[in-house]
Amino acid sequence: MDWRRWFYLSRADRGVLLFLMGCVLAVFVVYKCLYSGGDAPADYTAADARLEDSLRRELEGRVGLRKAAGRDSSATRRTPETFPFDPNRADSATFVRLGLRPWQASNALKYRRRGGRWRSPDDFARLYGLSEADFRRLRPYIRINPEDVPHTPASDRSERRDTARRRYPTKFLPGTKVDLNRADTNTLRRIPGIGPYYSRAIRRYGERLGGYVSVAQLKEIEGLPADIGRWFVLDSVVEIRKIHINRATFKQLVRHPYLSYEQVKSLFDYRRKYGDISGWQQLRFCPGFSDRDVERLMPYVAFD
Repeated sequence: MDWRRWFYLSRADRGVLLFLMGCVLAVFVVYKCLYSGGDAPADYTAADARLEDSLRRELEGRVGLRKAAGRDSSATRRTPETFPFDPNRADSATFVRLGLRPWQASNALKYRRRGGRWRSPDDFARLYGLSEADFRRLRPYIRINPEDVPHTPASDRSERRDTARRRYPTKFLPGTKVDLNRADTNTLRRIPGIGPYYSRAIRRYGERLGGYVSVAQLKEIEGLPADIGRWFVLDSVVEIRKIHINRATFKQLVRHPYLSYEQVKSLFDYRRKYGDISGWQQLRFCPGFSDRDVERLMPYVAFD
């Protein structure tokens, strides 16, 4: 380059030329940084290599834990394994290998931290969240170490049996009849096939109805045995609680088992357009009410 020509360039031309030279230099530097060889720098020591390897393993471990816990949406549940295990000593990884969900493994560890122990293979069925199918699959492989089952003195065993009797009342003999509208939850629990959950469900459903008018209404409670009605009778003296269809609030009406949200909305629309409903024939004109609906509601509705 003839440097003498440099001085004959205008100031603007010199500025453009300097800018272009700077761009070329910048591109060269970036190229060297990005596409230089993969060799480690001269000051890269063995300690640096160990630290990098440790960090990589830790990162991979965290990703693995996220997948095991189900937080990674792309992770799929691993194929369950079957092998002998002691639920009183297994860790969370063992439970997951056996096919339990991470939250089920967490429940097992919480149970043990609170002092709980499984005394026999059948006790493991009480693990919260464990399905019957998983228990049947794991039952042959459960091994309980006798050292983990504390010895209970005879007096404590007797006290525990007495507590169990109070918790699980003696069941009625066949042929016993129970008044459906008057029986409390303790009485209902003495009927074979009814425990705490269904005894409360029977009472709650009767309260929502306003009282039972037929033993067949028990079939409307999901999960009860099909022949449960043979244990019950109805006392006709019990007064059925009626709901006043023209004065009740929306919330009161929709709470009744025989009225859906759409039907209650239809009732309010009808009342707003035509006034109070005076009888069953008029109720049949409300959209959403069939003859079957009206028939079921008859014992529970008043129009005055």
